[in-house]
Amino acid sequence: MNNREKCIAILDSFNEHQLANIANMLQAALDAVSEAADDTFCNKLYDDYQADPDKGQFVSLTEAAKLLGVEL
Repeated sequence: MNNREKCIAILDSFNEHQLANIANMLQAALDAVSEAADDTFCNKLYDDYQADPDKGQFVSLTEAAKLLGVEL
């Protein structure tokens, strides 16, 4: 029996009220995993920024528009 089958067998043993609680716990676990992935992504972006040799070099609005081909 694989893990999915084990989980389904366990879920089948709960009543509806218990299943509602289990569903809430599973959603919280899923949210925590998703949030951890978001944190990892954001930390990677921050680390990349910190390692960027051009960080902190500002561009004026006029120069940025010119670089993007936008006429102010």
